[in-house]
Amino acid sequence: MPREKTSNAIANAAAFGNLSKEFIGTLSATGFQTNSLRYRCLGQQKRPRAAEDFLLNSRLVRRDRETETSIISYFSDAAALTIALTDREPALSGAVVPLPKSAGLLMELGEVLRRRRSIRRYTGDQLELSHLATMLRAGFGVTGTTDLPLSTGGQRALNLRAAPSGGGLYPIEALIASLNVKDLSKGIFRLIVSQDSLSQTGGISDLTSFLDSFAAPEEFISLSSANAVILLVARPWRSMRKYGDRGLRLVLIEAGEIAAQINLAATALGLGTLDCASFYDDEIHEAIGVDGLYQTLVHAIIIGHGA
Repeated sequence: MPREKTSNAIANAAAFGNLSKEFIGTLSATGFQTNSLRYRCLGQQKRPRAAEDFLLNSRLVRRDRETETSIISYFSDAAALTIALTDREPALSGAVVPLPKSAGLLMELGEVLRRRRSIRRYTGDQLELSHLATMLRAGFGVTGTTDLPLSTGGQRALNLRAAPSGGGLYPIEALIASLNVKDLSKGIFRLIVSQDSLSQTGGISDLTSFLDSFAAPEEFISLSSANAVILLVARPWRSMRKYGDRGLRLVLIEAGEIAAQINLAATALGLGTLDCASFYDDEIHEAIGVDGLYQTLVHAIIIGHGA
């Protein structure tokens, strides 16, 4: 069948399917409730509607004095000093691996944007540690400093990063699942921004549990042939202490900014990436050692040589 006729046939079928959806008189009478069914019966639901509640509760409104006071408090000297220390957290116990010099990103930006694709199949060829370092610095690297003036006199240096962050609070840190990276053992690592290094937080058993927590089957995403997974782990209250519920919006926006820059850097290096949310949250949180609430995985980026 010609392509145009096939497209018309699919469009007609889709239109007919939507027009002929049956009305469900009582949602509670239906045992197996798909997301599509729940959408068609919004008025009958008694279960929490978390996504809609989040959108409503995170709206900015005029004359919200509590939020305004919370934000103003961050312009004090004490807050400025605290923010300046944000990325000074030390490495925990475990091997520390200094990151090597970045590989050069020589591809013109327009060409990078044109070439970027989501890649789901990988060759299994080993990844250079310098390439991983390049991607991590594209998303999290310190690219400069500025001086914060203090009301009591003097100033404090503040690190500036590659990706923008609401209020310069940087609530997202990177964990790296090393699967097949040259000069880096297999396991879970944490990026220590201030030291430009990786600190190992988990070994082979943790990595196995981590891989088992992904929901997508191997025929859809060849995770076994990938080189690494960069995990964006958020501390929502780092932003919400200042911005309230709206701070969570800023956290998610920042995750998107970081992911975009990692994707573009990978493309410029000739690598393939896939933004992936296909994981079982409780299982992956246990595997990487976070509580899932005050520290929670918000995004994952799979990296490999595209097949």
